[in-house]
Amino acid sequence: MPLPTPTFVAGLLLLLYLLSFIVFAFIRVVTGVSIQRIGFSGLRRIAFTPKDGIRIEVRGIGFTVHRPTFAQPTWLSLYLTEVKVTVDVKRLREKPRKKKAWAHWGNTKSGKSTPEVVVEEDEQEDCEEEEPPRSRTWERLTNAKEKIKRLHRKVKWIRLVDLIASSTTLVVKDVGSLQVGSFYMNVDTRRKTVDRSRLFNHHKPSPNKEQRPAEWLFTLRSVLFTPEGKDSIEILDHCTLNVHGMLYKELDGLRDASIALKLGRLSIPYDDVKICLDRAKDCTATSPRPGHTRSQSHVSFDDLLDELDHSGSREESIIRTVSDSKEFASSILRGIQEFQFAVSFLGVTKQIQTSNDSNPAIYLNISMKEVGMDLLRLDPRSPAHLMYFSPNDIAHQGSSQPFPSP
Repeated sequence: MPLPTPTFVAGLLLLLYLLSFIVFAFIRVVTGVSIQRIGFSGLRRIAFTPKDGIRIEVRGIGFTVHRPTFAQPTWLSLYLTEVKVTVDVKRLREKPRKKKAWAHWGNTKSGKSTPEVVVEEDEQEDCEEEEPPRSRTWERLTNAKEKIKRLHRKVKWIRLVDLIASSTTLVVKDVGSLQVGSFYMNVDTRRKTVDRSRLFNHHKPSPNKEQRPAEWLFTLRSVLFTPEGKDSIEILDHCTLNVHGMLYKELDGLRDASIALKLGRLSIPYDDVKICLDRAKDCTATSPRPGHTRSQSHVSFDDLLDELDHSGSREESIIRTVSDSKEFASSILRGIQEFQFAVSFLGVTKQIQTSNDSNPAIYLNISMKEVGMDLLRLDPRSPAHLMYFSPNDIAHQGSSQPFPSP
């Protein structure tokens, strides 16, 4: 059998490259994900809109296969280049337009047919939206927590991959942007390396139980904050977040978690942050709906009578909100063994006098160095816990002391 010639191989590669455009077009029609082309290191120019008002653009996605080392214990590295997330707050606040269902066509005397629109679904959605927003917030937080717990079922596959993203930008339209120079994430399940720190030595893996340690590592570098129409400001030079815990075979999620958050040089421009928050409030401020105008702008005598008939409605809503928040907070506190926070430099800048023709602007600068805080959960059987709390309560003991620079 004769060997293929270089011309045949080049033609075959060119044909496969052209067929990729057809595949990308099919993917865009089916899923809405737009992929421009294949590059030397992976896919190039990916864009999609998961929701009205949110658009995600990625310049490049690639991966490299390598042998695991002590510093990088993974087999596959996933690279994301120039990720840009654009958020339009006004479009997010708008109610999405949905297609209305048409009923049967009725015949009139003139021979013309007129459609009847079924609006029962819209009325049901309006009734569902009357649910208190706080209750929906706690429900979403609980669902997110359960998804994170179920994610640890696949930790044996996740530990093989690490994520590296460069030049990630979050743009809020008409407000400002936040850019992260580099981002790194991986999970380490090696027993000898994970339990090397004092922070993670509270619970050693027991040889009699099927459990193993796991540590999530997140690293950020060069965080830039850019208000709309102003210059960029570096608010954080680097940040590391370590989340350590125990994985049990019969339970989901991390148990006895220890969290360590260490920041480098943190600078907060108070005036620019305040301006961006005011702009965000202006974007989210929408006109009241016709059905809710009366309850928000004018209170009539009928409204007072209705409130007297349903006097317990607001109390029930408050009680439900407090119960939901207490349940969510207690579930989080039960799983946290220790929390450590450290920042090497913290600075806040505020303008106290604007500049004019004769006098320059005056700024107030506040700075602190080597700020740290450590919270440790008390043992329910210890005397320190029983002196102030019951055995069923969850208590954390805190201390503030200088920490070395991260």
